[in-house]
Amino acid sequence: MKITIDESSDNKETEIVIKCSALDDNLKRLIEIIKNSDERIIGIINGTSNLISPTDIYYFESVDKKTFIYTETQVLETSMRLYEIEEKLSKYDFFRASKSTIINISKIKKLSPKFNGRLDALLENGEKLIISRQYVPVIKEILDL
Repeated sequence: MKITIDESSDNKETEIVIKCSALDDNLKRLIEIIKNSDERIIGIINGTSNLISPTDIYYFESVDKKTFIYTETQVLETSMRLYEIEEKLSKYDFFRASKSTIINISKIKKLSPKFNGRLDALLENGEKLIISRQYVPVIKEILDL
């Protein structure tokens, strides 16, 4: 893939041109991400609402009927339920890893097999999460494993 950036004060607006031999699924996903780059999730910490870009989110977890957002440095709460998050972020690299967890695939550093057909996901921030055996085929299909 070749990327060319033409930065000039003569340019009146930002324009993205994609030249390709065929529009495949990866390009379609990239186009969706670009179109929705202003998408934000509201996370609450210490009573303050924060707007978080999906690309900054490592994973979501539901504990005791509360949903938490994990970024590199913060844990925030959101009023959204996991199924709502799945719907809202379906065009991004998020997938359901268990009944209580949704992981950002782009934040996974390493996958390791675990007992009973589960997988360990080591994230870029050093956290380990378990991908339950029910969702292992999903991640394998997404990653072409």
